[in-house]
Amino acid sequence: MTARRALTAAAAALPLLPAALGPWTAWFPAAAAALALALAVLRPPPAPTAVAAALVSLAVDAGFPGDHGLALLWMPVEFAALLALLVRSVRRLTERRAWAVGALTGAAALALPLRFALRQPHPADASVAGLLLAAVPVAAALGVALHLRGQDARRTRAVRDARREQRLAVARDLHDYVAHELTGILLEVQAAQVGGYDQEENARLLTRLEAAGQRALASMDQTLDTLRAPDGADPRRHTLAELPALLDRFPDRPALHGAAELPALPPAVEDAAYRVALEALTNIRRHAPAADRIAVALAHRPGAGLTVTVTDSGPAHPRAHSRARTGGGTGLAALRTRIADLGGELTAGPHGAGWQVAATLPTGG
Repeated sequence: MTARRALTAAAAALPLLPAALGPWTAWFPAAAAALALALAVLRPPPAPTAVAAALVSLAVDAGFPGDHGLALLWMPVEFAALLALLVRSVRRLTERRAWAVGALTGAAALALPLRFALRQPHPADASVAGLLLAAVPVAAALGVALHLRGQDARRTRAVRDARREQRLAVARDLHDYVAHELTGILLEVQAAQVGGYDQEENARLLTRLEAAGQRALASMDQTLDTLRAPDGADPRRHTLAELPALLDRFPDRPALHGAAELPALPPAVEDAAYRVALEALTNIRRHAPAADRIAVALAHRPGAGLTVTVTDSGPAHPRAHSRARTGGGTGLAALRTRIADLGGELTAGPHGAGWQVAATLPTGG
Protein backbone atom coordinates (compact mmCIF):
# COMPACT_ATOMS: atom_id res chain seq x y z
CA MET A 1 0.00 0.00 0.00
CA THR A 2 1.44 3.32 -1.01
CA ALA A 3 1.69 6.29 1.34
CA ARG A 4 -1.10 8.10 -0.50
CA ARG A 5 -3.46 5.13 -0.21
CA ALA A 6 -2.65 4.79 3.47
CA LEU A 7 -3.35 8.49 3.98
CA THR A 8 -6.63 8.19 2.09
CA ALA A 9 -7.73 5.21 4.20
CA ALA A 10 -6.83 7.03 7.43
CA ALA A 11 -8.68 10.17 6.32
CA ALA A 12 -11.79 8.13 5.54
CA ALA A 13 -11.64 6.26 8.84
CA LEU A 14 -11.32 9.28 11.14
CA PRO A 15 -14.82 10.76 10.58
CA LEU A 16 -16.34 7.28 11.01
CA LEU A 17 -14.98 6.72 14.51
CA PRO A 18 -17.44 9.02 16.37
CA ALA A 19 -20.36 7.40 14.51
CA ALA A 20 -19.63 4.09 16.23
CA LEU A 21 -20.48 5.73 19.56
CA GLY A 22 -23.76 7.32 18.46
CA PRO A 23 -27.13 6.22 17.10
CA TRP A 24 -27.44 4.51 13.75
CA THR A 25 -28.51 7.76 12.08
CA ALA A 26 -25.04 9.17 12.79
CA TRP A 27 -23.61 6.97 10.05
CA PHE A 28 -25.26 9.10 7.33
CA PRO A 29 -23.40 12.40 7.94
CA ALA A 30 -20.29 10.47 9.02
CA ALA A 31 -20.20 8.49 5.77
CA ALA A 32 -20.79 11.63 3.66
CA ALA A 33 -17.96 13.44 5.47
CA ALA A 34 -15.63 10.42 5.20
CA LEU A 35 -16.30 10.02 1.48
CA ALA A 36 -15.75 13.71 0.72
CA LEU A 37 -12.54 13.79 2.78
CA ALA A 38 -11.16 10.60 1.19
CA LEU A 39 -11.87 11.83 -2.33
CA ALA A 40 -10.38 15.23 -1.58
CA VAL A 41 -7.10 13.53 -0.69
CA LEU A 42 -6.83 11.98 -4.15
CA ARG A 43 -4.54 13.85 -6.58
CA PRO A 44 -5.76 14.87 -9.01
CA PRO A 45 -9.41 14.17 -8.18
CA PRO A 46 -11.14 12.65 -11.22
CA ALA A 47 -14.40 14.28 -12.23
CA PRO A 48 -16.54 11.24 -11.22
CA THR A 49 -15.15 11.27 -7.66
CA ALA A 50 -16.02 14.94 -7.12
CA VAL A 51 -19.46 14.35 -8.60
CA ALA A 52 -19.98 11.33 -6.32
CA ALA A 53 -19.00 13.31 -3.21
CA ALA A 54 -21.35 16.16 -4.17
CA LEU A 55 -24.29 13.85 -4.95
CA VAL A 56 -23.88 11.90 -1.70
CA SER A 57 -23.76 15.16 0.26
CA LEU A 58 -26.91 16.47 -1.43
CA ALA A 59 -28.70 13.16 -0.83
CA VAL A 60 -27.90 13.27 2.88
CA ASP A 61 -29.10 16.89 3.00
CA ALA A 62 -32.44 15.86 1.56
CA GLY A 63 -33.06 12.64 3.49
CA PHE A 64 -31.10 12.82 6.76
CA PRO A 65 -33.38 11.21 9.40
CA GLY A 66 -31.40 12.06 12.50
CA ASP A 67 -31.07 14.94 14.95
CA HIS A 68 -29.67 18.30 13.81
CA GLY A 69 -26.91 18.02 16.40
CA LEU A 70 -25.52 14.98 14.63
CA ALA A 71 -25.47 16.91 11.35
CA LEU A 72 -23.52 19.74 12.96
CA LEU A 73 -20.83 17.38 14.32
CA TRP A 74 -19.45 16.32 10.89
CA MET A 75 -20.39 19.43 8.94
CA PRO A 76 -16.99 21.28 9.20
CA VAL A 77 -15.08 18.25 7.91
CA GLU A 78 -17.41 17.69 4.99
CA PHE A 79 -17.59 21.40 4.16
CA ALA A 80 -13.80 21.73 4.05
CA ALA A 81 -13.51 18.61 1.87
CA LEU A 82 -16.12 19.91 -0.58
CA LEU A 83 -14.26 23.24 -0.83
CA ALA A 84 -11.03 21.36 -1.54
CA LEU A 85 -12.77 19.35 -4.26
CA LEU A 86 -14.21 22.56 -5.70
CA VAL A 87 -10.79 24.24 -5.91
CA ARG A 88 -8.99 21.25 -7.37
CA SER A 89 -11.75 20.38 -9.84
CA VAL A 90 -12.05 23.90 -11.22
CA ARG A 91 -8.27 24.22 -11.41
CA ARG A 92 -7.38 20.88 -12.97
CA LEU A 93 -10.28 19.64 -15.09
CA THR A 94 -10.90 20.64 -18.68
CA GLU A 95 -12.93 23.81 -19.10
CA ARG A 96 -16.20 22.07 -19.86
CA ARG A 97 -15.92 19.61 -16.98
CA ALA A 98 -14.56 22.25 -14.62
CA TRP A 99 -17.70 24.36 -14.87
CA ALA A 100 -20.05 21.37 -14.52
CA VAL A 101 -18.23 19.70 -11.62
CA GLY A 102 -17.47 23.04 -9.99
CA ALA A 103 -21.15 24.03 -10.09
CA LEU A 104 -22.19 20.72 -8.54
CA THR A 105 -19.58 20.72 -5.74
CA GLY A 106 -20.24 24.41 -5.08
CA ALA A 107 -23.96 23.71 -4.79
CA ALA A 108 -23.28 20.83 -2.39
CA ALA A 109 -21.11 23.09 -0.22
CA LEU A 110 -23.76 25.83 -0.22
CA ALA A 111 -26.54 23.38 0.63
CA LEU A 112 -24.62 21.68 3.43
CA PRO A 113 -25.74 24.13 6.19
CA LEU A 114 -29.37 23.33 5.29
CA ARG A 115 -28.84 19.86 6.77
CA PHE A 116 -28.66 21.62 10.13
CA ALA A 117 -30.86 24.68 9.46
CA LEU A 118 -33.92 22.88 8.10
CA ARG A 119 -34.27 20.98 11.38
CA GLN A 120 -34.37 24.12 13.53
CA PRO A 121 -37.56 25.55 15.10
CA HIS A 122 -37.41 28.43 12.58
CA PRO A 123 -35.94 26.75 9.49
CA ALA A 124 -36.41 29.69 7.10
CA ASP A 125 -34.32 32.15 9.14
CA ALA A 126 -31.70 29.53 9.93
CA SER A 127 -31.52 28.47 6.28
CA VAL A 128 -30.93 32.02 5.04
CA ALA A 129 -28.25 32.56 7.65
CA GLY A 130 -26.61 29.26 6.77
CA LEU A 131 -26.59 30.01 3.06
CA LEU A 132 -25.09 33.45 3.65
CA LEU A 133 -22.39 32.02 5.89
CA ALA A 134 -21.55 29.30 3.35
CA ALA A 135 -21.55 31.66 0.36
CA VAL A 136 -18.45 33.56 1.50
CA PRO A 137 -16.02 30.59 1.71
CA VAL A 138 -17.52 29.02 -1.43
CA ALA A 139 -16.98 32.26 -3.37
CA ALA A 140 -13.46 32.54 -1.96
CA ALA A 141 -12.68 28.94 -2.95
CA LEU A 142 -14.00 29.55 -6.45
CA GLY A 143 -11.91 32.71 -6.77
CA VAL A 144 -8.77 30.88 -5.64
CA ALA A 145 -9.48 28.06 -8.10
CA LEU A 146 -9.94 30.45 -11.04
CA HIS A 147 -6.80 32.36 -10.07
CA LEU A 148 -4.73 29.18 -9.92
CA ARG A 149 -6.25 27.99 -13.18
CA GLY A 150 -5.26 31.26 -14.84
CA GLN A 151 -1.73 30.99 -13.46
CA ASP A 152 -1.44 27.42 -14.74
CA ALA A 153 -2.65 28.52 -18.18
CA ARG A 154 -0.17 31.41 -18.28
CA ARG A 155 2.65 29.11 -17.19
CA THR A 156 1.73 26.61 -19.91
CA ARG A 157 1.65 29.34 -22.55
CA ALA A 158 4.98 30.71 -21.34
CA VAL A 159 6.62 27.27 -21.60
CA ARG A 160 5.08 26.71 -25.05
CA ASP A 161 6.21 30.14 -26.26
CA ALA A 162 9.70 29.59 -24.86
CA ARG A 163 9.99 26.25 -26.66
CA ARG A 164 8.71 27.79 -29.88
CA GLU A 165 11.20 30.65 -29.60
CA GLN A 166 13.99 28.15 -29.00
CA ARG A 167 13.00 26.22 -32.12
CA LEU A 168 12.87 29.44 -34.13
CA ALA A 169 16.29 30.47 -32.82
CA VAL A 170 17.77 27.14 -33.90
CA ALA A 171 16.09 27.43 -37.30
CA ARG A 172 17.42 30.97 -37.74
CA ASP A 173 20.96 29.92 -36.86
CA LEU A 174 20.82 26.95 -39.22
CA HIS A 175 19.45 29.17 -41.97
CA ASP A 176 21.85 32.05 -41.37
CA TYR A 177 25.07 30.10 -41.05
CA VAL A 178 24.77 26.53 -42.29
CA ALA A 179 22.64 27.43 -45.32
CA HIS A 180 25.13 30.15 -46.25
CA GLU A 181 28.04 27.71 -46.32
CA LEU A 182 26.06 24.96 -48.05
CA THR A 183 24.94 27.41 -50.73
CA GLY A 184 28.56 28.28 -51.38
CA ILE A 185 29.52 24.61 -51.58
CA LEU A 186 26.65 23.89 -53.98
CA LEU A 187 27.60 26.73 -56.31
CA GLU A 188 31.27 25.74 -56.27
CA VAL A 189 30.33 22.18 -57.24
CA GLN A 190 27.99 23.39 -59.99
CA ALA A 191 30.67 25.67 -61.37
CA ALA A 192 33.17 22.80 -61.37
CA GLN A 193 30.73 20.64 -63.33
CA VAL A 194 30.23 23.31 -65.99
CA GLY A 195 33.85 24.41 -66.41
CA GLY A 196 36.86 22.19 -66.88
CA TYR A 197 39.21 22.73 -63.94
CA ASP A 198 42.84 21.72 -64.19
CA GLN A 199 44.59 19.91 -61.37
CA GLU A 200 45.71 23.10 -59.63
CA GLU A 201 42.24 24.62 -59.80
CA ASN A 202 40.73 21.40 -58.49
CA ALA A 203 43.11 21.50 -55.53
CA ARG A 204 42.04 25.09 -54.73
CA LEU A 205 38.38 24.09 -55.14
CA LEU A 206 38.74 21.19 -52.71
CA THR A 207 40.47 23.47 -50.22
CA ARG A 208 37.60 25.96 -50.42
CA LEU A 209 35.03 23.18 -50.08
CA GLU A 210 36.82 21.75 -47.06
CA ALA A 211 36.96 25.18 -45.39
CA ALA A 212 33.25 25.79 -46.07
CA GLY A 213 32.36 22.36 -44.72
CA GLN A 214 34.40 22.99 -41.57
CA ARG A 215 32.62 26.32 -41.04
CA ALA A 216 29.21 24.65 -41.52
CA LEU A 217 30.08 21.97 -38.95
CA ALA A 218 31.35 24.62 -36.54
CA SER A 219 28.10 26.55 -36.93
CA MET A 220 26.09 23.41 -36.18
CA ASP A 221 28.24 22.75 -33.10
CA GLN A 222 27.67 26.29 -31.87
CA THR A 223 23.92 25.91 -32.40
CA LEU A 224 23.92 22.68 -30.38
CA ASP A 225 26.00 24.36 -27.67
CA THR A 226 23.32 27.05 -27.47
CA LEU A 227 20.68 24.36 -26.86
CA ARG A 228 22.80 22.80 -24.11
CA ALA A 229 23.58 26.15 -22.46
CA PRO A 230 21.89 26.85 -19.11
CA ASP A 231 18.96 29.23 -18.95
CA GLY A 232 20.01 32.86 -19.05
CA ALA A 233 23.13 32.20 -21.14
CA ASP A 234 24.02 34.97 -23.57
CA PRO A 235 22.73 34.34 -27.11
CA ARG A 236 25.15 33.85 -29.99
CA ARG A 237 26.07 37.25 -31.44
CA HIS A 238 28.35 38.54 -34.16
CA THR A 239 30.07 41.88 -34.54
CA LEU A 240 30.70 44.03 -37.58
CA ALA A 241 34.41 43.38 -37.13
CA GLU A 242 33.70 39.90 -38.54
CA LEU A 243 32.35 41.26 -41.84
CA PRO A 244 35.74 41.32 -43.65
CA ALA A 245 36.23 37.60 -42.93
CA LEU A 246 32.73 36.93 -44.29
CA LEU A 247 33.45 38.86 -47.48
CA ASP A 248 36.75 37.05 -47.97
CA ARG A 249 34.82 33.83 -48.58
CA PHE A 250 33.56 35.14 -51.94
CA PRO A 251 35.72 34.43 -55.02
CA ASP A 252 35.27 38.06 -56.10
CA ARG A 253 35.43 39.79 -52.75
CA PRO A 254 32.55 42.28 -52.29
CA ALA A 255 33.49 45.87 -51.53
CA LEU A 256 32.99 47.11 -47.96
CA HIS A 257 32.32 50.82 -47.37
CA GLY A 258 31.98 52.82 -44.17
CA ALA A 259 33.09 50.24 -41.64
CA ALA A 260 35.99 52.34 -40.37
CA GLU A 261 33.79 55.37 -39.60
CA LEU A 262 31.35 53.59 -37.31
CA PRO A 263 31.09 54.49 -33.60
CA ALA A 264 30.61 51.94 -30.84
CA LEU A 265 27.25 50.26 -31.37
CA PRO A 266 25.00 48.11 -29.16
CA PRO A 267 25.78 44.37 -29.50
CA ALA A 268 22.22 43.57 -30.64
CA VAL A 269 22.51 46.15 -33.44
CA GLU A 270 25.87 44.81 -34.63
CA ASP A 271 24.55 41.26 -34.61
CA ALA A 272 21.45 42.25 -36.60
CA ALA A 273 23.56 44.20 -39.12
CA TYR A 274 25.88 41.22 -39.59
CA ARG A 275 22.88 38.96 -40.19
CA VAL A 276 21.49 41.39 -42.77
CA ALA A 277 24.75 41.23 -44.69
CA LEU A 278 24.95 37.45 -44.33
CA GLU A 279 21.38 36.89 -45.57
CA ALA A 280 21.80 39.28 -48.49
CA LEU A 281 25.10 37.72 -49.56
CA THR A 282 23.61 34.22 -49.26
CA ASN A 283 20.74 35.24 -51.53
CA ILE A 284 23.21 36.72 -54.03
CA ARG A 285 25.09 33.42 -54.09
CA ARG A 286 21.85 31.52 -54.59
CA HIS A 287 19.96 33.76 -57.01
CA ALA A 288 22.58 35.94 -58.71
CA PRO A 289 25.87 34.02 -58.82
CA ALA A 290 26.81 35.84 -62.05
CA ALA A 291 26.83 39.24 -60.34
CA ASP A 292 30.29 40.75 -60.82
CA ARG A 293 29.87 43.77 -58.53
CA ILE A 294 28.71 43.39 -54.94
CA ALA A 295 28.96 46.16 -52.34
CA VAL A 296 28.23 46.26 -48.61
CA ALA A 297 27.82 49.78 -47.22
CA LEU A 298 27.56 50.79 -43.56
CA ALA A 299 26.58 54.29 -42.47
CA HIS A 300 25.67 55.77 -39.10
CA ARG A 301 23.84 59.03 -38.58
CA PRO A 302 23.04 60.34 -35.08
CA GLY A 303 19.31 60.19 -34.53
CA ALA A 304 18.73 58.03 -37.61
CA GLY A 305 20.73 54.96 -36.57
CA LEU A 306 22.78 52.46 -38.56
CA THR A 307 22.03 51.75 -42.21
CA VAL A 308 23.23 48.52 -43.83
CA THR A 309 22.97 48.26 -47.61
CA VAL A 310 23.94 45.27 -49.76
CA THR A 311 23.76 45.83 -53.52
CA ASP A 312 24.62 43.59 -56.44
CA SER A 313 24.79 44.21 -60.18
CA GLY A 314 22.46 41.37 -61.12
CA PRO A 315 21.09 39.77 -63.12
CA ALA A 316 18.07 39.83 -60.83
CA HIS A 317 16.60 36.55 -62.16
CA PRO A 318 19.57 34.29 -62.89
CA ARG A 319 17.74 31.07 -63.62
CA ALA A 320 20.13 30.41 -66.48
CA HIS A 321 23.08 30.50 -64.09
CA SER A 322 21.94 28.15 -61.34
CA ARG A 323 19.70 25.17 -60.92
CA ALA A 324 16.33 25.83 -59.39
CA ARG A 325 15.92 24.74 -55.80
CA THR A 326 12.62 24.10 -54.06
CA GLY A 327 11.96 25.42 -50.56
CA GLY A 328 13.66 28.30 -48.79
CA GLY A 329 12.50 31.87 -49.20
CA THR A 330 11.82 32.57 -45.52
CA GLY A 331 15.14 34.18 -44.60
CA LEU A 332 14.20 37.77 -45.42
CA ALA A 333 10.81 37.41 -43.73
CA ALA A 334 12.39 36.17 -40.50
CA LEU A 335 15.07 38.85 -40.73
CA ARG A 336 12.43 41.55 -41.26
CA THR A 337 10.74 40.40 -38.04
CA ARG A 338 14.05 40.49 -36.16
CA ILE A 339 14.77 44.01 -37.40
CA ALA A 340 11.25 45.17 -36.52
CA ASP A 341 11.66 43.83 -32.98
CA LEU A 342 14.63 46.19 -32.62
CA GLY A 343 12.56 49.10 -33.90
CA GLY A 344 14.14 49.12 -37.36
CA GLU A 345 13.03 48.49 -40.91
CA LEU A 346 14.23 46.24 -43.72
CA THR A 347 13.50 46.61 -47.43
CA ALA A 348 14.49 44.48 -50.41
CA GLY A 349 13.85 44.97 -54.09
CA PRO A 350 15.24 45.57 -57.58
CA HIS A 351 18.03 48.08 -57.92
CA GLY A 352 18.99 48.80 -61.52
CA ALA A 353 19.84 45.49 -63.14
CA GLY A 354 20.43 43.88 -59.76
CA TRP A 355 19.01 43.78 -56.28
CA GLN A 356 19.37 45.72 -53.05
CA VAL A 357 18.72 44.84 -49.42
CA ALA A 358 18.71 47.77 -46.99
CA ALA A 359 18.11 47.83 -43.24
CA THR A 360 17.91 50.76 -40.82
CA LEU A 361 18.55 50.01 -37.16
CA PRO A 362 18.07 52.49 -34.31
CA THR A 363 21.17 52.82 -32.15
CA GLY A 364 19.90 55.13 -29.45
CA GLY A 365 22.35 57.86 -30.34
